[in-house]
Amino acid sequence: MAYSLTAALALGAASAAFGMTVDHRTQMDHRHGPVAVTYRGDVAIQHRQVGTTAPGGRSASLRCDWAASMTVARHAKAATGASHSRSVDSGPVLSGTRPGWCSANHAAIRQEVAGRSAEMHRHLVAFAQQDDAELRAELDHAYGMQRSG
Repeated sequence: MAYSLTAALALGAASAAFGMTVDHRTQMDHRHGPVAVTYRGDVAIQHRQVGTTAPGGRSASLRCDWAASMTVARHAKAATGASHSRSVDSGPVLSGTRPGWCSANHAAIRQEVAGRSAEMHRHLVAFAQQDDAELRAELDHAYGMQRSG
């Protein structure tokens, strides 16, 4: 029992931050002046052990399902000096499966995710495009509050 609890804790600890970040910078034209916007995506990889080992002569179903997700931090700085920040967990960006134990596949999965950084960057750019309307609304609200306050 103590062994299975230790193994479960070790597998849970493996589902942590990857250490890869993806950046995207843009400038938004707002009616109150230009706004410099930086998006930073911090990538984390989650692993899930699936299946079982099998005795000799039988095929094992043991595999590691993984998903790379991104937490996006947006920082916008207006020409007036006002700044707006927010952080959003985006859903899984990449996913895959590898045969065998997750613990034996961590390095290969990290390498695969790093090799697909262009896909991660495209996801971040798409997120920034979707965020445009919300950021404009935040800026409009902030400037409206300044005028009425």
